[in-house]
Amino acid sequence: MAGKIHIFSLICVIISAFSLNVKAGTGVGTAGAQFLKIGPGARVEGMGSAFCAIANDVTAVYWNPAGIGQLEGFNLSNTHTYWIADTRFNYLALTTPMDSMNGTLGMSLTLLTMPEMQITTYQKPDGTGLYYDAQDSAVSIAYSREVSTNSDNKKLFLGMNAKYIHQKIHHESAKGIGIDLGTLYHTGWKGLRIGITFSNFGPEMRFTGAGLRTDVSTFSSASDSKDEPIAITTKRSAELDTLAFSLPSSFRFGIAFDAIKSSTEVLTFAIDSHHPSDNTEKIHLGIEYAYKNIGSIRAGYKLRLGSRKDENGKSISLATEDPEGISLGLGYKTRLSTTEMNFDYAFTNFGRLQQTHRVTLGLSF
Repeated sequence: MAGKIHIFSLICVIISAFSLNVKAGTGVGTAGAQFLKIGPGARVEGMGSAFCAIANDVTAVYWNPAGIGQLEGFNLSNTHTYWIADTRFNYLALTTPMDSMNGTLGMSLTLLTMPEMQITTYQKPDGTGLYYDAQDSAVSIAYSREVSTNSDNKKLFLGMNAKYIHQKIHHESAKGIGIDLGTLYHTGWKGLRIGITFSNFGPEMRFTGAGLRTDVSTFSSASDSKDEPIAITTKRSAELDTLAFSLPSSFRFGIAFDAIKSSTEVLTFAIDSHHPSDNTEKIHLGIEYAYKNIGSIRAGYKLRLGSRKDENGKSISLATEDPEGISLGLGYKTRLSTTEMNFDYAFTNFGRLQQTHRVTLGLSF
């Protein structure tokens, strides 16, 4: 089994190195269901979303489903995010060990909402008096189990997360299914962990609904009793055809290690290499310092890779144009009887899009 573990580690490194050489810009802007790319968890965001190889809280259902196999007892977490353009993002997740399934079961609910907006038309640009709204949601179920490694220090977890996706705008909607696969390996050497995830793989989605149905008038001619030509108008029902769009699939490779680990303090560094199908690659850097398992401070940075040519042929780094960059976070834990409660906050600067604030409340029994 030890030989298999070493082979697994080698494959992880090879895949990561190969992915870094993927040409930047391939598939930019080609996927829909973009709300699936909004990561939950104030703790994770405070670390710049470098969490693939850590995945040791309930938000691992999203970040790396293999990680929920590390959790003990019943865990519940709710994240509320003040997102861009007055939208609100909510993520609820729970995990619990299942002895009958020899693993850990997880579930999650994702919801992105927006305020109502007034419908405008060409004839009435100031509004028709009618309103519409939009909403994106996803429900998922995850499973993870530990694969025996014949070692107390080395651990290998495998996990999967299946999700049902629904998007709605006014009277139109789109439905789909996505799959996440993840692995997490504890090497047993100085707290070094390696994680891999493949996210949002599934069939294409397409919008349908009553708002796409319309009456089409067709014109033809005929002759009357005096053989005089007359025009005939016929109304037929039709439905506008929409383009299918793919899910925002991605590959993520992460490494994490504890630079300091004692009974009173833990200092963790993490780095993720993220390769989405619909944008250029990113590097996520994160650091977390926890004191006596009570208070935590975090910092992270997201770096966009690649470059583009401007109108003069000059090369411009995409990192300078990416609205995301530095993120900061705080965490606090307390225990009430047999229940552990944690509160996390994260701040991210989106440049011209202003800032986002994430708040997460978690319970462990």
